[in-house]
Amino acid sequence: MGLPVVQWMHSGGFAVGGLDQNEEYLRRLCIAARVVVVSVDYRLSPENPYPAALDDCRTVWEWIRSSPVELGAADVENSALAGESAGGSLVFALSCQLRDTGLPLPVAQVSLYGGATMEITNPEHETVLLSPADCRWFWDMYAPEGAPRDSPFVNPGLATDLGGLPRAFVVTAEVDPTRDGTEEYAYRMQAAGVPVELQRYDGMMHGFATMITVLDPARELFERIVEYLTRVLSPTLR
Repeated sequence: MGLPVVQWMHSGGFAVGGLDQNEEYLRRLCIAARVVVVSVDYRLSPENPYPAALDDCRTVWEWIRSSPVELGAADVENSALAGESAGGSLVFALSCQLRDTGLPLPVAQVSLYGGATMEITNPEHETVLLSPADCRWFWDMYAPEGAPRDSPFVNPGLATDLGGLPRAFVVTAEVDPTRDGTEEYAYRMQAAGVPVELQRYDGMMHGFATMITVLDPARELFERIVEYLTRVLSPTLR
């Protein structure tokens, strides 16, 4: 049986970033978790506002599930979605969209402090890396006036029904202006019967997860992600 597949969506507020920013991190993840990683170079706002990024992520997911020759013998039915920050938000949104449109669901969703709603729930946790003003600036570019911000494909936390979503590993950072909104989404998924593992990293700021060369908590989180993916993508659980 081939290796499982993880579709990765990068951070950057839907407006910056690309394939290069997580290359070393994802190479390590491939080796440690024994997975094939497909990293999505989704279109960026403001030139390409919603739904461009989500459309690109769904297109890549459908490509993975089509068993393309480029993935060789990979076990494409044993696949997960994962992402950091804006990429983590896309994980939530894409999971909702796949469920609601009847497309194949991932085995699991892994979101590293991806905002579940476009809402500032912790304004006291402003940092130079992410402030409430930064969040609003990114959101206004991604979902400008006229965009359906009440849609769960933009704001997953506004979904009235969270049942039937894939199991989830949700990571939050203590120092994050959107922390409580994301944790509330995780609790609501749990209440709807979704197996959810929620982990807050106290003392850590939004953006810490991929800093594994300099932060001990990032290295510990990396090991937890490896353990989670290894466990939930095990053929014995299917």
